[in-house]
Amino acid sequence: MIFARLGAVVLDLTQTFFGVSLWLWMIGFLVIILLAIVVARKLEFEGVNITATPPFFTFRFKRKSALSVSAPASFSLPAAPPVVNVFPPPTAPPPSGSAAPPARTAHYVSRGKIQADVRAALESRTAIAVVGVAGMGGIGKTELARYLCDELEHARNHRVIWIGVYNRAVADLQNELARALGIGSFAPNATDQSRYEILLAAFHDNPCIVFFDDVYKSAIPALQFLLPPSPPCAALITSRQRELGGVVRVFELDVMTLDQSLELVREAHGLQDALAREPDATRELCRLCGYLPLALDIAASRLRKQLHFTQTPITAFNQALANRLKELQRGNKPERLDSVSANIALSYDDLDDADRRRLRALAVFTPSGFAPRAAAALWGEDEADARTSIERLQDGSLVMNAEAVGRFRLHDLVRDYAALKLNEQGEGDTANHAHAEFLIALFEEHHTDDLSNAPEVGDELENLRVAANCAREKPDGQLLARLATRPRNWLYNIFRVWDEWYGWLGDALRIGEDYKPDLRANVLKAMGDVQQFRKDMNTALQSYAQALELFRTVGDRLGEANVYLALGGIQRAERKLGEARENFRLALVSYQTVGDAYSQARALYRLGDCDADEKKWNDALVAYRRAAQIWNTLGMGNLVDEILKPRIENADKNNG
Repeated sequence: MIFARLGAVVLDLTQTFFGVSLWLWMIGFLVIILLAIVVARKLEFEGVNITATPPFFTFRFKRKSALSVSAPASFSLPAAPPVVNVFPPPTAPPPSGSAAPPARTAHYVSRGKIQADVRAALESRTAIAVVGVAGMGGIGKTELARYLCDELEHARNHRVIWIGVYNRAVADLQNELARALGIGSFAPNATDQSRYEILLAAFHDNPCIVFFDDVYKSAIPALQFLLPPSPPCAALITSRQRELGGVVRVFELDVMTLDQSLELVREAHGLQDALAREPDATRELCRLCGYLPLALDIAASRLRKQLHFTQTPITAFNQALANRLKELQRGNKPERLDSVSANIALSYDDLDDADRRRLRALAVFTPSGFAPRAAAALWGEDEADARTSIERLQDGSLVMNAEAVGRFRLHDLVRDYAALKLNEQGEGDTANHAHAEFLIALFEEHHTDDLSNAPEVGDELENLRVAANCAREKPDGQLLARLATRPRNWLYNIFRVWDEWYGWLGDALRIGEDYKPDLRANVLKAMGDVQQFRKDMNTALQSYAQALELFRTVGDRLGEANVYLALGGIQRAERKLGEARENFRLALVSYQTVGDAYSQARALYRLGDCDADEKKWNDALVAYRRAAQIWNTLGMGNLVDEILKPRIENADKNNG
């Protein structure tokens, strides 16, 4: 029975189809299967993707990597005929990305070392190849990135992708990356993480350099789902924010140098001849623009249209820049790339209300900057909190480091913008008054100090000028009088801005008729000091006499002592040693009464000077050494070395 069935099968295999036996059809089918297996292995077949839409299924193949074999140096292979790969691996589409924006100017100005450092980091393709370039709006971050993108793609043959980030959604940015990498669209239900995992695989297959331009603060968290792996890729992020999440290193782009600014203005808008005719005015134009590329570009483009207005168009344009924010814009309704004010507004609007108030208040400080302690006084918070707030404003590229260590500043144009907002909010008087009170307290605290032990106070002359001018313009005679008298020792011994100081004092007397007698006496005393320095002794004596009368009226023994000391100085200069000695003695007694040890030493060494003038060297030594002992006890060894040591050595030499 079994053999009968087998025979039937054999008989069935002998049947023919289209003139060919069935068994030959089966052998042919097996051969086709074997060939398919060979081809699949050749192409490194990985699997089948099944979809609900046509073509319903697709095949996955692993990309083949090139294999190179090196022969030993002592062995040479004969030339072989070229090998044609019958089944070449599929070619992955090269990254395309979104195009980099066109250059804002016809001439790119190299940014020097930072440009070279960023290029080197990107080309390294190492763990440090994910870098950021941060800086204030309009400083040239996008232009730098655009230049490097073009250079790396065309001159150095790198694959590049450009993504404008702004505040776009993560999914939108991931889809743009997917299109650039040639991997199509994602499934509708994909998550940020699942899309990112697909992007990572594509980045590994298509190593490239990705430029993420203009990353807003709100978009920084999205970077964790966008950054390519490094190695094999690299990435550059441009942003106004200095804190960029997982970025290994952030380069801070500064304003242009004077030479870079001149090159931009000269070359980008064809102003070579005009600039050559007005070199000094051109340098002033760069300064007025704060060496900010956006401001320079706007100024040059507007200046080009005004060359025929006057023989000195640059000088005329500089005069119009008295209102810089109004003049540094193009068009009636300029966007951020055509207006310095609109550009700064992007950063200002990104702050919360408290930080906006803080930034507005900083407008009262001059370009010499401010210390955290000064900012704290304006903001009404302690210094530790002020430091944290300053760091936060720095992260947004709104606060810069000043030249002096420990001080900070606003860019000139940011300060103009903050001042505009300060006045719009009606906060100007409050901020200026707080600034003045801070300076008065600072100079009062350090009235016996100098640059050797309080160098930070020496940085406040510019701020003192601004505060004094604000008080004069208000006008507030009492505040001006305090600003002109509390820093007396610094103004007399260190700053020595005699004409300005004398002007403040005169205006304080002129506009302030209702303040207290002791304050008026201090103004008169300070005026006498300036007059004495100018060798106008008769006028100085009159000022001192008025001051002394007022001090006696209000019972101010310290004020009296200071006048006695000043009168003694004039009398000694006139060789009236007896009168001088008496005034120095009265000053010493008054200083002892009020417990002013520092000034007791001042009176003592002046008594010693009188003794030295009369060649009473032993008496002079006693006075000098008593003064030195007091100052050493107070920790003022610097004054001993500077003032008393030469006197002691001279008296000791002559006494021998």
